[in-house]
Amino acid sequence: MDGSQVEDLFTGGSGIGAIALDVARGKMYWADYSGERIHRANLDGSQVETAISYQEGIRYPKAIALDVARGKIYWTSATWGMIHRANLGANVDRSQVEDLIPPAAMSGPSGIALDVARGKMYWTDYGYGHTSKIARANLNGTQIEDLITTGLREPTGIALDVASGKMYWTDTGTKKIQRANLNGSQVEDLITTGLRAPNGIALDLSGQ
Repeated sequence: MDGSQVEDLFTGGSGIGAIALDVARGKMYWADYSGERIHRANLDGSQVETAISYQEGIRYPKAIALDVARGKIYWTSATWGMIHRANLGANVDRSQVEDLIPPAAMSGPSGIALDVARGKMYWTDYGYGHTSKIARANLNGTQIEDLITTGLREPTGIALDVASGKMYWTDTGTKKIQRANLNGSQVEDLITTGLRAPNGIALDLSGQ
């Protein structure tokens, strides 16, 4: 956790982006934006396989999130302007891919985070010529809410501290890391200097 003992787990791919861990099953998943695939492997980098490919409905996956308890993987498609989900199991086919959030509700979804206990997903939306925002919905895509629609330029990564009722995000346009309550109120600037293009974000909630 201090950055020492760096190991290469996987080399290759043309646009590796988001990563998510299923520690209980010893698997990691990552999005290959340019290759239009989601891959998985063991946590040591062995047994690399394609979990979901272009043929199953992947188009430029930007971010991924796992609901391990329910066996689901969620991802954002920046180019299609949609959020999808599928089963975590092997041999995913297009009939198992669910289109949850349609393009009418967003124009450039980027990061995604899940509050599985409350049945909610949160995402950032670049805007791509429209209003940049942070939004949420039920895990099945219903009850869409726009939470933050001002002060954003290119919101990207997002992470949740559900116990404290906070969400954190990066904005590559404003070069900031910010946070707010889960309902979008009380927006705070946390880091505003020294950042070039903040992208992904993760929280250590262990208190150590």
